[in-house]
Amino acid sequence: MKAKVVSVSPKGDYQLRDGKTLYKFFVSMDNGDSGEYSSVKADQDKFIVGQEAEYELSSTQYGNKIKPVYSQGGGYTPSYSSGSDDKQKMIVKQSCLKAAVDLLKDKGAKSTDVLKIADSFVNWVLESDKKEEVTYETHFSAREEVTSNGQATTDGLPF
Repeated sequence: MKAKVVSVSPKGDYQLRDGKTLYKFFVSMDNGDSGEYSSVKADQDKFIVGQEAEYELSSTQYGNKIKPVYSQGGGYTPSYSSGSDDKQKMIVKQSCLKAAVDLLKDKGAKSTDVLKIADSFVNWVLESDKKEEVTYETHFSAREEVTSNGQATTDGLPF
């Protein structure tokens, strides 16, 4: 079955014979189905309020049990909302920022230099339309250098 999650309420926890702790949640769906879900995580992420979820509902002597449907490969296939694109973009931006920091860390670059390079990496990864090709050479070609005598140069040479 498939329905939108309306509420998820924690209902305590219990220990299995092997010592593992399971956390109980009472889950309600927008089609009227509800039941108890047991998770190995205290902050379960299989049923998210406002998101559609595929689930199985079974009736036991202890009440209704609800559990997510797992894919053929054995993994859980969540139903993501449109926010997942933003999450992926954020992950790309974070990794590109790290790459830019690693690239420029010993080059005396300013934070604005790092951000410009990181943005160019993000555009490349996401295949965004590039307004101009930014490379290390083209980016730093206009950078002012100060010589030991206090004179500014723009040719990149320290004299």
